[in-house]
Amino acid sequence: MLDMDWMRGWKELGDMVWPRKCGVCGDFLETDERYVCAECLADMPLTYFWSWRENPAERMLWGRTYLQGVVSLFYYSYDNDYKELLHEVKYGGNLRMGRWLGGMLGRYMREGYPYPDIVMPVPLHWRRKWKRGYNQAEVIARGLAEGMGGRPVETGLLRRSQYAASQTQMHVGNKWENVSGAFSLNPKANPEAFRGRHILLVDDVLTTGATAEACWDALSVIPDIKISYASIAFVQRPG
Repeated sequence: MLDMDWMRGWKELGDMVWPRKCGVCGDFLETDERYVCAECLADMPLTYFWSWRENPAERMLWGRTYLQGVVSLFYYSYDNDYKELLHEVKYGGNLRMGRWLGGMLGRYMREGYPYPDIVMPVPLHWRRKWKRGYNQAEVIARGLAEGMGGRPVETGLLRRSQYAASQTQMHVGNKWENVSGAFSLNPKANPEAFRGRHILLVDDVLTTGATAEACWDALSVIPDIKISYASIAFVQRPG
Protein backbone atom coordinates (compact mmCIF):
# COMPACT_ATOMS: atom_id res chain seq x y z
CA MET A 1 0.00 0.00 0.00
CA LEU A 2 2.87 2.34 0.85
CA ASP A 3 4.51 1.62 -2.51
CA MET A 4 1.25 2.33 -4.36
CA ASP A 5 0.79 5.62 -2.49
CA TRP A 6 4.38 6.56 -3.31
CA MET A 7 3.92 5.81 -7.01
CA ARG A 8 0.64 7.72 -7.11
CA GLY A 9 2.34 10.70 -5.45
CA TRP A 10 5.06 10.78 -8.08
CA LYS A 11 2.47 10.50 -10.85
CA GLU A 12 0.49 13.41 -9.44
CA LEU A 13 3.68 15.45 -9.17
CA GLY A 14 4.54 14.62 -12.78
CA ASP A 15 1.06 15.71 -13.89
CA MET A 16 1.59 19.06 -12.15
CA VAL A 17 4.95 19.65 -13.84
CA TRP A 18 3.99 18.19 -17.26
CA PRO A 19 0.17 18.30 -17.41
CA ARG A 20 -1.38 15.68 -19.65
CA LYS A 21 -4.28 16.57 -21.91
CA CYS A 22 -7.13 14.58 -23.39
CA GLY A 23 -6.37 13.54 -26.98
CA VAL A 24 -9.90 14.47 -28.03
CA CYS A 25 -11.08 17.62 -26.23
CA GLY A 26 -7.74 18.94 -24.95
CA ASP A 27 -8.86 19.23 -21.31
CA PHE A 28 -6.39 18.33 -18.60
CA LEU A 29 -6.52 14.68 -17.56
CA GLU A 30 -7.08 13.46 -14.05
CA THR A 31 -4.37 11.32 -12.48
CA ASP A 32 -6.23 8.08 -13.17
CA GLU A 33 -7.19 8.94 -16.77
CA ARG A 34 -5.12 7.71 -19.72
CA TYR A 35 -4.94 9.57 -23.03
CA VAL A 36 -8.69 10.36 -23.14
CA CYS A 37 -10.80 11.96 -20.43
CA ALA A 38 -13.70 10.02 -18.92
CA GLU A 39 -16.30 12.16 -20.67
CA CYS A 40 -14.78 11.74 -24.15
CA LEU A 41 -14.24 8.03 -23.51
CA ALA A 42 -17.93 7.63 -22.65
CA ASP A 43 -18.91 9.53 -25.82
CA MET A 44 -16.55 7.63 -28.16
CA PRO A 45 -18.57 6.64 -31.28
CA LEU A 46 -17.99 2.90 -30.99
CA THR A 47 -18.97 0.71 -33.96
CA TYR A 48 -19.73 -2.52 -32.04
CA PHE A 49 -18.67 -4.40 -35.19
CA TRP A 50 -17.16 -7.17 -32.98
CA SER A 51 -20.71 -8.29 -32.15
CA TRP A 52 -22.32 -7.29 -35.47
CA ARG A 53 -22.06 -9.76 -38.33
CA GLU A 54 -22.55 -8.36 -41.84
CA ASN A 55 -21.70 -4.92 -40.50
CA PRO A 56 -21.08 -1.97 -42.87
CA ALA A 57 -17.33 -2.63 -43.04
CA GLU A 58 -17.89 -6.26 -44.03
CA ARG A 59 -20.54 -5.32 -46.58
CA MET A 60 -18.18 -2.79 -48.14
CA LEU A 61 -15.78 -5.62 -48.98
CA TRP A 62 -18.36 -8.14 -50.22
CA GLY A 63 -17.44 -9.43 -53.66
CA ARG A 64 -13.91 -8.07 -53.36
CA THR A 65 -12.46 -10.42 -50.73
CA TYR A 66 -13.43 -13.49 -48.75
CA LEU A 67 -12.61 -12.13 -45.31
CA GLN A 68 -13.84 -13.98 -42.23
CA GLY A 69 -14.83 -10.70 -40.62
CA VAL A 70 -14.06 -6.98 -40.38
CA VAL A 71 -14.05 -4.92 -37.17
CA SER A 72 -13.23 -1.34 -36.19
CA LEU A 73 -13.17 0.40 -32.82
CA PHE A 74 -14.86 3.71 -33.63
CA TYR A 75 -16.38 5.68 -36.48
CA TYR A 76 -14.01 8.20 -38.04
CA SER A 77 -15.55 11.49 -39.07
CA TYR A 78 -13.81 14.56 -40.43
CA ASP A 79 -16.06 16.80 -38.32
CA ASN A 80 -15.34 15.30 -34.90
CA ASP A 81 -12.20 15.37 -32.81
CA TYR A 82 -11.74 11.62 -32.32
CA LYS A 83 -9.71 11.64 -35.51
CA GLU A 84 -7.02 13.48 -33.50
CA LEU A 85 -6.26 10.24 -31.65
CA LEU A 86 -5.05 8.58 -34.83
CA HIS A 87 -3.22 11.69 -36.00
CA GLU A 88 -1.36 11.69 -32.68
CA VAL A 89 -0.38 8.04 -33.17
CA LYS A 90 0.49 8.24 -36.86
CA TYR A 91 2.21 11.62 -37.04
CA GLY A 92 2.80 12.62 -33.42
CA GLY A 93 4.80 9.56 -32.42
CA ASN A 94 2.50 8.70 -29.51
CA LEU A 95 3.14 4.97 -29.57
CA ARG A 96 1.70 4.40 -26.12
CA MET A 97 -1.63 5.80 -27.25
CA GLY A 98 -1.56 3.51 -30.28
CA ARG A 99 -0.94 0.49 -28.11
CA TRP A 100 -3.70 1.62 -25.73
CA LEU A 101 -6.22 1.97 -28.59
CA GLY A 102 -5.22 -1.44 -29.93
CA GLY A 103 -5.64 -2.96 -26.48
CA MET A 104 -9.12 -1.45 -26.15
CA LEU A 105 -10.20 -3.01 -29.45
CA GLY A 106 -8.66 -6.34 -28.49
CA ARG A 107 -10.58 -6.45 -25.22
CA TYR A 108 -13.86 -5.72 -27.01
CA MET A 109 -13.10 -8.48 -29.52
CA ARG A 110 -12.73 -10.97 -26.68
CA GLU A 111 -16.48 -10.60 -26.05
CA GLY A 112 -17.35 -12.95 -28.90
CA TYR A 113 -15.18 -12.40 -31.96
CA PRO A 114 -13.45 -15.60 -33.23
CA TYR A 115 -9.88 -15.69 -31.94
CA PRO A 116 -7.24 -15.48 -34.68
CA ASP A 117 -4.16 -17.68 -34.63
CA ILE A 118 -1.92 -14.76 -35.60
CA VAL A 119 -2.14 -10.97 -35.52
CA MET A 120 -0.42 -9.28 -38.47
CA PRO A 121 0.01 -5.52 -38.98
CA VAL A 122 -0.36 -4.10 -42.47
CA PRO A 123 3.27 -3.41 -43.41
CA LEU A 124 4.79 -0.09 -44.41
CA HIS A 125 7.31 0.16 -47.18
CA TRP A 126 10.76 0.16 -45.60
CA ARG A 127 11.46 3.71 -46.82
CA ARG A 128 8.32 5.12 -45.17
CA LYS A 129 9.02 3.19 -41.98
CA TRP A 130 12.57 4.54 -41.97
CA LYS A 131 11.31 8.12 -42.36
CA ARG A 132 8.61 7.79 -39.69
CA GLY A 133 10.66 5.60 -37.37
CA TYR A 134 7.88 3.07 -36.79
CA ASN A 135 4.85 1.40 -38.32
CA GLN A 136 1.73 2.64 -36.53
CA ALA A 137 -0.18 -0.50 -37.58
CA GLU A 138 2.39 -2.66 -35.81
CA VAL A 139 2.08 -0.59 -32.63
CA ILE A 140 -1.71 -0.99 -32.72
CA ALA A 141 -1.42 -4.70 -33.55
CA ARG A 142 0.78 -5.39 -30.55
CA GLY A 143 -1.70 -3.67 -28.26
CA LEU A 144 -4.59 -5.57 -29.85
CA ALA A 145 -2.78 -8.90 -29.45
CA GLU A 146 -2.27 -8.16 -25.76
CA GLY A 147 -5.89 -7.09 -25.37
CA MET A 148 -7.04 -10.41 -26.83
CA GLY A 149 -5.12 -12.24 -24.14
CA GLY A 150 -1.78 -12.67 -25.87
CA ARG A 151 -1.83 -13.63 -29.53
CA PRO A 152 1.42 -13.96 -31.55
CA VAL A 153 2.30 -11.01 -33.80
CA GLU A 154 3.79 -11.79 -37.22
CA THR A 155 5.71 -9.14 -39.16
CA GLY A 156 7.79 -11.24 -41.56
CA LEU A 157 5.29 -12.84 -43.94
CA LEU A 158 3.77 -9.87 -45.77
CA ARG A 159 5.72 -6.95 -47.15
CA ARG A 160 4.92 -3.76 -48.99
CA SER A 161 6.94 -4.13 -52.15
CA GLN A 162 5.91 -0.86 -53.81
CA TYR A 163 6.62 2.61 -52.45
CA ALA A 164 3.56 4.77 -53.02
CA ALA A 165 2.27 8.22 -52.13
CA SER A 166 0.43 8.78 -48.86
CA GLN A 167 -3.31 8.07 -49.15
CA THR A 168 -4.43 10.60 -46.55
CA GLN A 169 -5.86 13.20 -48.97
CA MET A 170 -6.22 10.92 -51.98
CA HIS A 171 -9.37 10.53 -54.09
CA VAL A 172 -11.19 7.20 -53.69
CA GLY A 173 -10.34 5.90 -57.16
CA ASN A 174 -6.70 6.80 -56.75
CA LYS A 175 -6.49 4.88 -53.48
CA TRP A 176 -7.24 1.62 -55.28
CA GLU A 177 -4.63 2.39 -57.92
CA ASN A 178 -2.16 3.39 -55.22
CA VAL A 179 -2.19 0.00 -53.46
CA SER A 180 -3.06 -2.38 -56.29
CA GLY A 181 -0.31 -4.99 -56.33
CA ALA A 182 1.57 -3.12 -53.60
CA PHE A 183 1.85 -6.11 -51.23
CA SER A 184 3.57 -9.44 -51.71
CA LEU A 185 4.78 -12.38 -49.67
CA ASN A 186 8.27 -12.04 -48.29
CA PRO A 187 10.50 -14.42 -50.30
CA LYS A 188 12.41 -15.18 -47.09
CA ALA A 189 9.26 -16.36 -45.30
CA ASN A 190 7.77 -19.86 -45.31
CA PRO A 191 4.14 -19.50 -46.47
CA GLU A 192 3.50 -23.19 -45.85
CA ALA A 193 3.78 -22.53 -42.11
CA PHE A 194 0.61 -20.42 -42.39
CA ARG A 195 -1.50 -23.00 -44.23
CA GLY A 196 -4.92 -23.25 -42.61
CA ARG A 197 -4.20 -20.51 -40.07
CA HIS A 198 -6.51 -17.62 -39.20
CA ILE A 199 -4.69 -14.30 -39.62
CA LEU A 200 -6.04 -11.00 -38.31
CA LEU A 201 -4.70 -8.09 -40.37
CA VAL A 202 -4.50 -4.80 -38.46
CA ASP A 203 -4.39 -1.21 -39.72
CA ASP A 204 -5.15 2.24 -38.33
CA VAL A 205 -8.04 3.35 -40.58
CA LEU A 206 -10.41 1.54 -42.93
CA THR A 207 -11.63 3.96 -45.60
CA THR A 208 -12.29 2.39 -49.01
CA GLY A 209 -11.07 -1.13 -48.30
CA ALA A 210 -8.37 -0.80 -50.96
CA THR A 211 -5.56 -1.77 -48.56
CA ALA A 212 -7.55 -4.68 -47.12
CA GLU A 213 -8.24 -5.96 -50.63
CA ALA A 214 -4.59 -5.63 -51.69
CA CYS A 215 -3.37 -7.49 -48.59
CA TRP A 216 -5.97 -10.20 -49.12
CA ASP A 217 -4.84 -10.62 -52.73
CA ALA A 218 -1.26 -11.23 -51.58
CA LEU A 219 -2.11 -13.61 -48.72
CA SER A 220 -4.88 -15.60 -50.38
CA VAL A 221 -2.40 -17.66 -52.41
CA ILE A 222 -1.61 -19.58 -49.20
CA PRO A 223 -3.77 -22.75 -49.15
CA ASP A 224 -6.69 -22.83 -46.70
CA ILE A 225 -5.72 -19.55 -45.07
CA LYS A 226 -8.40 -17.58 -43.22
CA ILE A 227 -8.11 -13.78 -43.04
CA SER A 228 -9.91 -11.15 -40.97
CA TYR A 229 -9.32 -7.41 -40.81
CA ALA A 230 -9.31 -4.95 -37.91
CA SER A 231 -8.76 -1.21 -37.69
CA ILE A 232 -9.06 1.44 -35.03
CA ALA A 233 -11.30 3.67 -37.14
CA PHE A 234 -13.87 3.14 -39.88
CA VAL A 235 -14.77 5.94 -42.27
CA GLN A 236 -18.44 5.48 -43.05
CA ARG A 237 -19.18 6.92 -46.47
CA PRO A 238 -22.47 8.73 -47.17
CA GLY A 239 -25.24 6.57 -48.54
